[in-house]
This record gives sequence, structure tokens and C-alpha cells, in this order.
Amino acid sequence: MNSRFYVHSAALATVAVLLAGCSGSADGDKSVAGNPLQLRVVGSMVGGTCTAPTLKSDGPASACNTAGTTKYELGKSLGTITPTSVTLSADQGSTHSIVLEFNAADTSRLSTASGTAMNKNLAILLDGRVLSAPLVNAQITSSPLTLAFSTAAEAKQTVTALSGSGTP
Repeated sequence: MNSRFYVHSAALATVAVLLAGCSGSADGDKSVAGNPLQLRVVGSMVGGTCTAPTLKSDGPASACNTAGTTKYELGKSLGTITPTSVTLSADQGSTHSIVLEFNAADTSRLSTASGTAMNKNLAILLDGRVLSAPLVNAQITSSPLTLAFSTAAEAKQTVTALSGSGTP
């Protein structure tokens, strides 16, 4: 993943775009279920080489982004959510975003976590590494969730990582 995205994510107030009922996948893209994601509030983040071990505990800890270019100080786990589908977005002609859909229980957990993280960055971890850390401007109360990235390649890499498949 491009380290610039992670370093600048704190400054991008609109990295996470919430689109309830307005999403669609690009023509030909298949929706796949995703891997579990852990949610944590970001205390701080610093760009540069990160060598923190893969996060395995639920307590406060340090973690690297997936590229190993940003170190995050994270609060305790706010829970785990698993997307029921992960697709590239076709909304507004953007190929730089992905759409994550959740069942009712995971949408409720996401709502609680995002309420806790108001006006802070909410780290979304995959396999103990920070996948994204968007700034939460509003509580997320419905599914789907759309995450925007700097490039189409980053969006595709994220879909691949989330789905655990070789192709997005």
C-alpha cells in the first residue's frame, strides 16, 4: 500500500465516505465475503519504518500499517466485524474506493465503535496490521461503508487483502 495514504489519512476528513443504500459495484466485479476486521481508536501515528510485531492482543498496543511505513499507537480493541461482501465501488465514477457490507450485528458493533471514535481516527486492522485509519466525522449507523483510497491500485489491493483471494 502507498505509505502516503496512511501518513495523510489523519488530514483527510473525508477518507471514509458513508453511503447507506447508495453503493454499487463496478461492472464485472464480484462481491466476496471478507476476512474479520478489528476496530481500535488511534492515539497517534508516525510515518517511517515500522517494525512492531503483528498485533495479537486485545489491549492497547503498537501496530504497523500493512506496508510497514507507519506506526500506530492504538487503544484497546473495540470489537471485530466481518464484511458480508467486499467490492470495488462504481459510485460517482470512482475506482478508488471499496464498499463493505455488514450484517445487522456487525453494523451495530461498527456503530458503537465509531461513536467511541468521534473526531478521531478509527483503525481498521486485518491480521494484526492497520489496513486503514479514517477520521470519523459521524457515527456509522448503517451498512454499507465505503472507504476511499488515493489510487485505484490501493483500492484493488485492499479488496484482495480483505477477500483473501488472488484477484479483486
